[in-house]
Amino acid sequence: MLTRPLLAILLLAGCGPGPVPGDPTLELGIGEGRFASFEDNQTLDLVRGCQGAQHVWTALRATGLDPRGTIIDLSMRRAADDVVVSQAFVVRVSLDPVGGEDGVAEVYGLQLVVPEPDQAIGQDLFMRATVTDRAGVEVFDERPMRVDWGDGGCL
Repeated sequence: MLTRPLLAILLLAGCGPGPVPGDPTLELGIGEGRFASFEDNQTLDLVRGCQGAQHVWTALRATGLDPRGTIIDLSMRRAADDVVVSQAFVVRVSLDPVGGEDGVAEVYGLQLVVPEPDQAIGQDLFMRATVTDRAGVEVFDERPMRVDWGDGGCL
C-alpha cells in the first residue's frame, strides 16, 4: 500500500511525454507547408480555396505545452468594432515536435476562412490563437494584421 507522500511524488513525476518545463508560449504565424513568422500589421494573403471559400494559411509554434491533442481556437476580428470576420475554427489536433529545438512544437496548414472578404480587406484586423493542452494549460497570441487577395489557391 502506498503512503500519501509517496503517492504524491509519483503523481507529480507523471509518466510519458508531458508539458515542457518553463513558462508556456505561443507564436502565431502563417504557412501552408511550414511555419513562418509575420510582422505586426503585415498584410497577409487571402487565397481562394478549392471549395469556393477564401482563407489565410495559419500556423502556430508553442513551447511548454503537452503537444498531444491540443485544442486550437483561431479567429480574426476587425479592430474598429471587434466584429469577427472569420468562420469559427476550433479543432483538437496534436502539435508536431520541431527537430533540434527542445520542447518546441508546431502546426501549420490551418485554413482560417474569411466568408465575406469585403468585411476584412482594407481593414485593420487582429488574428487571435488560443491553444489549450490536455492539462488545461492555455496560451494565446494576438497579432494586428491586414488581408488582401494573394497569389495561390486552388487552380
